[in-house]
Amino acid sequence: MTISGTCHCGGVEYEFNDTPDFAIRCNCSICRRLGTLWIYADPKNVIVKGKPSEMTRYMHGDKDLSFQTCKTCGTTVSWEQVNPSETKPRMAVNLNLADLDVIKDIPVRLFDGADTWEFYEA
Repeated sequence: MTISGTCHCGGVEYEFNDTPDFAIRCNCSICRRLGTLWIYADPKNVIVKGKPSEMTRYMHGDKDLSFQTCKTCGTTVSWEQVNPSETKPRMAVNLNLADLDVIKDIPVRLFDGADTWEFYEA
């Protein structure tokens, strides 16, 4: 399955070449503020398109993740591991940037990234 998404102004796009079992809505301090809905894959299955000059990167906390955001419209597109695991490298893209027809067909799981690091149901 290929899922495509684009920031609001169209300056940054992604292609997600994998089939997600579900998307994750996380309540950690950054994800809840960004309003993101993440789907994950091995980085080799994700292409982020956009000139580096069109994106800004942000790291916080333990600086394990680098968030990519469009400089023009402020939309957060993806995150990457700063030091990818050799056994399980992964990357996430913001599913909210895909077409609504794609988003509605992918189940959403809630993740407590603020406290327990476990999934929970609303």
